[in-house]
Amino acid sequence: MQQNREKICRECRDADREMENKVMEFVRDNPGCKLQDITEGTGAEESLVRRMVEEGRFEQSNVTTNCKKCGKEIVGGIYCEACLSSMQENLHSVQEKISASSAAAAAAKGRGMHSKTIGKK
Repeated sequence: MQQNREKICRECRDADREMENKVMEFVRDNPGCKLQDITEGTGAEESLVRRMVEEGRFEQSNVTTNCKKCGKEIVGGIYCEACLSSMQENLHSVQEKISASSAAAAAAKGRGMHSKTIGKK
């Protein structure tokens, strides 16, 4: 079995491509359809259609999926703009706290109580 960079055999990848083409054709013929419409109309696995939506392959067709964090309907990607913004703000806040903590630790290095060894031989 020859494997490609996606770690699936050629026959499985060909089957995926065939289903992707079927999904794309369905979307062209049914503008504005939803993810559930596509899975029911084509027999494609929901995971395949979600991956295609997340890759942005239907942005022109307005096929939607839901934000993985809040459930809001989105046209592409994994998260809606509001959740992305919130997560970026949280990440920035955590990075600032880590930087401040590292700076405080570096400033405190070498300070504190030291004792001499008594009775050193």
